[in-house]
Amino acid sequence: MDFLDAAYGLLPASDEITPVRQFFWASVVLSWVFTFAPFPYGRCRNFSIVDRLWSLYPLIIVLQWVYHYGVDELDCKALTAIALVSIWSLRLTYSSVRRGDYAMMAEDYRWAHVRKSFGRVLGSTGVIRLVAWEIFNLLFISLFQLTLLYKLAQPVRQLIVKKEEWSTAQIVLVPAMVLFLLFEAIADKQQYELQRLKRPGALDAEPNAAYAESRKSEVMAGFVYSGLWRFSRHPNVFCEQAFWSSMAFFAGAWNAPCLFVEGALVLIALMWASVQLTESITLAKYPMYRAYQIKTSRLIPCWPLANDKVISKAHKY
Repeated sequence: MDFLDAAYGLLPASDEITPVRQFFWASVVLSWVFTFAPFPYGRCRNFSIVDRLWSLYPLIIVLQWVYHYGVDELDCKALTAIALVSIWSLRLTYSSVRRGDYAMMAEDYRWAHVRKSFGRVLGSTGVIRLVAWEIFNLLFISLFQLTLLYKLAQPVRQLIVKKEEWSTAQIVLVPAMVLFLLFEAIADKQQYELQRLKRPGALDAEPNAAYAESRKSEVMAGFVYSGLWRFSRHPNVFCEQAFWSSMAFFAGAWNAPCLFVEGALVLIALMWASVQLTESITLAKYPMYRAYQIKTSRLIPCWPLANDKVISKAHKY
């Protein structure tokens, strides 16, 4: 019990207000418990409970801070940060709903590959594998990811409770964050449109013949590589990382970097691993993706390599 009491007191932060602390631990426990709920059509478990919370969790925490400290206490900087987080949350939630992520049977396809990795390492059957997976389920899928989402929102609390004058850097960061949100929305839309056209008969049924023709090669290849995706293989991921990193510095990360940059740095590391897994799955499914990997930057937008340079690098693979 001492360990549990200590964990409860330290997470999500030692100085956190009681309502947020209670909400955090309730969501950790319930998100883990809900993975044991039976699902229809033969699926016994669903491990995308936290995935469904991802776009809403930081905003819910921020709104609890606003309620606790009072709307009258908010200055222009705090209101700006709250507005930006709200736009991020609502836009990402809309994108998730459009993709069908909130459907009862929806589960991120990568969790199946992670479970298979556990099977390869620990054996396909046995108590050890089952126990190891449930520990991973509780500590990583629930506790770690929800802690990360809290840490991403934490800089906003600093802006709510501490009043300071605007700096030049903060003035510059606001339009930068708006641009990151805009480009992330554009990248998600471009990817969604390709996935829509990949459905059986969708390309032929597209009323805009010119648009259908312009994306036909991508449909055949199986992945998007035009628009923002010409300059980065994951422009939406880059913009997500850049937005939360900018938010950390907007809150004053140069004064307390360990407190504010922590969430952004962990997000970058987590998304790097996630991109690695996603690309291995995509490459196994679509062999032409290798040429795209050679030609296009992984995350940071860059001008794509010329064809002769792609050919010169291709022999390494």
